[in-house]
Amino acid sequence: MNSTVLFQIYNNLDRILNMRFRNFLYIVRQFGFDPVKTINSFFYFLKYLVSLIKFRQSLRGKKLRYVPSLNDYSDKAGTADGHYFWQDFICSRWIFKASTTEHLDVGSRIDGFISSVLVFCKVTLIDIRPLDIKIEGLSYINADIQCGIPHYAGAFDSVSSLHCIEHFGLGRYNDPLSLNGHETGLINISKLVSNDGNLYVSFPIGEEVIEFNSQRIIDPLWPEKVLKNFRLEEFVLIPWKGVPKFGLNPRDVDKKVWGQAGLYKFRRVDS
Repeated sequence: MNSTVLFQIYNNLDRILNMRFRNFLYIVRQFGFDPVKTINSFFYFLKYLVSLIKFRQSLRGKKLRYVPSLNDYSDKAGTADGHYFWQDFICSRWIFKASTTEHLDVGSRIDGFISSVLVFCKVTLIDIRPLDIKIEGLSYINADIQCGIPHYAGAFDSVSSLHCIEHFGLGRYNDPLSLNGHETGLINISKLVSNDGNLYVSFPIGEEVIEFNSQRIIDPLWPEKVLKNFRLEEFVLIPWKGVPKFGLNPRDVDKKVWGQAGLYKFRRVDS
C-alpha cells in the first residue's frame, strides 16, 4: 500500500468520523481523549517500525533515541483551511485595505487574527479572559462586553469580533448566563463603532440551535436584523472544508449544510 493510498484513507476516516460523530468527539476531547488521533496512531505505528528498522541499518554506531511522531505522516505543508484561517486572512486584508491605523477587537484569537493586524496597525483588545503577556502595539481591556463599554462608545473607525459572538451568555468563559447574550454582545460591540466606521463579525451559521455551553449556530440573516444602523457591504461564506464563497447574499445560504461560518463586513450609516 503506497503513501498516496494511506493518505486518502486517513483523510476519509477523519472526515467521516468528524461529520457523523461530531458531538461525541467534541465531548470526549474535552477530557483529553481523541479517538481519531488514537486510531491514526495505531494505523501509522507499523509504518514507523518499518522506517525504524531501515534507518537503524545506516546508524554506524551513532546514538539513537525512540521518539515516534506518528500523526505527522499525513500532515500537509501547512494548514490553510477552515473557519479561522480564512476569516483571519480575509478580515485582515479588509482592515489593511481600509488604511486602518487603530483597530478595536472583541475576543478574537491573538495567535491568529490579532497578530496579523498588529503587523500594520495598533490594536485594542477587549476580552473577559485574562491576558498575562505584553505585546508591542496591543492594548488590553479586561471586560465583559455583555455589560457594555460606554467609555468607548463611537470611539473606533474599525471594530471586529471573529468567532466570539456565538459564545456570549453560555458560561463557557465564565461569562454570565444569558439566553440573548449574543444579541446583547453584538449590540454593545456595534456601539463602539464611529459613524461611517467598519464592523467585522463572524460566527457559525445555519439552522438556529444552541449547543450548550459551547456555541450557538445562528441564522445568517440575524445580524442584519439586529444592526439597524448598519449596512452590509460584504458577506463571505466559509465552509468547514474548502475555499470561501464570495459575492453571496446571506439569503442564499443553504442553512441545512453543516459546519458553515459567515464573515460579515458592515458599515455604520448614522445620519
